[in-house]
Amino acid sequence: MKIDQRDADAAIGGGEVHAHSSWILPLFVLLIAIALGIGVFVFLAGPTVEEVRGNFQGNTYSPTADASTADVNIDNVLFRIPGNFTMHRRSRSSGDHDDAPLHALLPNIEPWSAAKAGEFSSNLSGAKVIRFTLAVDRARLEYEKKFDKGIRPLADEPDGTPGPFGLTMYKFSPGTGYEQTEWFSAARANGTMVVIRCDASANKDFGSNCMSVTRIRDDIGLTYRFKRSQLEHWKATDVKLMALIESFRSKK
Repeated sequence: MKIDQRDADAAIGGGEVHAHSSWILPLFVLLIAIALGIGVFVFLAGPTVEEVRGNFQGNTYSPTADASTADVNIDNVLFRIPGNFTMHRRSRSSGDHDDAPLHALLPNIEPWSAAKAGEFSSNLSGAKVIRFTLAVDRARLEYEKKFDKGIRPLADEPDGTPGPFGLTMYKFSPGTGYEQTEWFSAARANGTMVVIRCDASANKDFGSNCMSVTRIRDDIGLTYRFKRSQLEHWKATDVKLMALIESFRSKK
């Protein structure tokens, strides 16, 4: 036991002196140190604010093998989407959505399964995963028209040159803003045009990433991404993907 300054003052003044335990202050300091240590650990090893927000909103990558469907309404267009094509938990909830991020495995547009989880998560140059998104599209011009009017005229040869796999290829000189990209186009069987842009990754192990943006019927936007190594399958990929999306449409 000890007497603190207040008790010393009390003793001088004739007041009552109280005994105090000598271990209370060290214990208090120890508890503060433990709390600070836990806080530092959570800060360094715990989830980020973005991850917490993503988990709360259902935006964290969370694939499933469950093929149960959800009625996803995008801009008043109803899609009945099986869960094993969805990337996020939120896309497995029926209701209104601005977009629906999905994925599949090339070349057969295969849904997610635990046995092939590694192939779906791969970002290597030979990865076979294709990620595609259905979304509200309010753009004034379709992507193909933007390319035709604003990008293609900047190419070294605006009419293009014969490219691989039956595609027309466009190359761009330095200063155009597109010199680090590859652009390809081709006509679909229905007469519409497919435009594909490929961008090289800073890491050669990841290879180039290709993207195609289009607008499907009912003015729904479709964006799909895949590795440059899968470009040879572009035609079958486009056909199968469109067929899959049509199969999602609600049959009333």
